[in-house]
Amino acid sequence: MSHDNPDAPQPLSDLDMALARELAAVRARRQLLYDKLNGSLKALFSYSEWRITRHDNGMSELVVICPNMAVYKRLRNKADTIHSRFQDTVQFKHTRFILSYPPSPDAFYEHEINSRRNWSDRFFPDDDDYGF
Repeated sequence: MSHDNPDAPQPLSDLDMALARELAAVRARRQLLYDKLNGSLKALFSYSEWRITRHDNGMSELVVICPNMAVYKRLRNKADTIHSRFQDTVQFKHTRFILSYPPSPDAFYEHEINSRRNWSDRFFPDDDDYGF
């Protein structure tokens, strides 16, 4: 007679393994971005909530939520640098960077870059590419 213990650890499924790989990849991307920041940006990021999300459409998004207006203003002044380092970190070149301080509706910044071109555009460019 078998007496299965429902509290005993169960073997990992294929889905469990896939989720573990995805989590490891997210952690690695997050650490890679953090390592590319200079000391002052690392300090500002450590005070903030931030996440990297990869969407199914191939876009990667960095969202930073600031704890106060002073941190928001300092990060906003470095937005181009942050977005550039983020874009260098992720595999996809379609990126969005969102920076906010939620209590203030004026403290919101969003910038999106899509530097990928359709492969066929390289061989069959639109007339607009030549100013026609």
